[in-house]
Amino acid sequence: MNKNNIEVIEITSVAHGGFCVGRLAGGKVAMVRGALPGERVRVRVTSERSKVAYAQVVEVLTASPDRVEHIWSEGAAAGLGGVELGHVAYPAQLRWKREVLAEALRRNGSDALVAEVSRVAPDWSVASLGASPGRSRVSFALDSAGFPVMSEAGTHRQHRFSSFPLLVANLEGLRLFDRRLAFAPGSRVKAVAPSASAPVFAVGSEVFDADFVPTTPRVREVVRVGALEHTYRIFASSFWQTDYRAPAVLVGELLAGVGDISDFEVLELYSGSGLFSVFLAEAVGAAGRLTTVEGDALAVKSAGYNLKHAGFVGVSVERASVSARFLRGVDFGQRVSRGTLVVADPPRSGLGRDVAGAICGLEPDLVALISCDPVSCARDLEALRRGGYRLQSFRVFDLFPYTQHVEVLSVLGR
Repeated sequence: MNKNNIEVIEITSVAHGGFCVGRLAGGKVAMVRGALPGERVRVRVTSERSKVAYAQVVEVLTASPDRVEHIWSEGAAAGLGGVELGHVAYPAQLRWKREVLAEALRRNGSDALVAEVSRVAPDWSVASLGASPGRSRVSFALDSAGFPVMSEAGTHRQHRFSSFPLLVANLEGLRLFDRRLAFAPGSRVKAVAPSASAPVFAVGSEVFDADFVPTTPRVREVVRVGALEHTYRIFASSFWQTDYRAPAVLVGELLAGVGDISDFEVLELYSGSGLFSVFLAEAVGAAGRLTTVEGDALAVKSAGYNLKHAGFVGVSVERASVSARFLRGVDFGQRVSRGTLVVADPPRSGLGRDVAGAICGLEPDLVALISCDPVSCARDLEALRRGGYRLQSFRVFDLFPYTQHVEVLSVLGR
């Protein structure tokens, strides 16, 4: 099979990574972008491996009723990444994500794990924040003329773009698309629209306002959960949830999932700039204890500032890479407390078997796991299950509409 070969195929199902599945004429499995189950499509093969080919839809011959006009037609025409489900009606996106996660639990977990999910959440679905634009951050490169470019999915080919309809309105103040941006060609730029300060550009470690004037490297975010509200100062270049609605949803669900943790000892892993930390410190109270662990220096600096600013001076903020070796030496669970909790919000790769095993070795009463990838979620939950933990709650969220991404918040106990 030659690259760029054109074939007509039937699409049978969805798959991890924003792909759909079909078969080429010779029987080889094809992972297809831009398709929907039940469709008959003409595809262009873009790459091949020994057992699978990758392809892009070039023409829809028989359309699914779930197909809609792409939310970002300019990006779709150029094959840009980051909006894999832009052609899918929003209710169908939620079903798509549920199916991918359910398959990951079966393939990468176990029958016992699937049974546990069914026990604690028999009718689980993917909860929605809504399909309206909510991205408060976008990253791109600059071409030789100073205009934004993004890479074509699966390649290094870059294309200019003049719009991005998924951004929040106040990012328009940066005038991303109607002028040359005054940074060096090839620069990686992150445009940020914080909830409580002016939008900025982050270019490496430098931060600029809309007029390209250097400004403070930190931005302000406000998170409200019920009657609780906290203000954060974080570095513009640091990670923060992309959708402006996501922080409050995740914090609220975490607190609801773990219940009353007053006087608890809590170990928070991959704690970032302190999104959960501030609310956890408030929840454990003066008689409780919170230790946060994060490897990124700027995030640790932000977390320390945010905790101190909120009045929680007794929290231990540690800079360290989370590993099994680190966890075997951590001071946790040795003091008298009403209970113990480990909160972990790992990157897309997940905890991994060794870290999951080390968490089980700490023998906390509760483990709260925030997962942002279906496959690593299933593997981590299975590792915790094999370590003696059982699901107590299982909640799934779409925090990134029009993409493959899904967020899972699981609470487990012994």
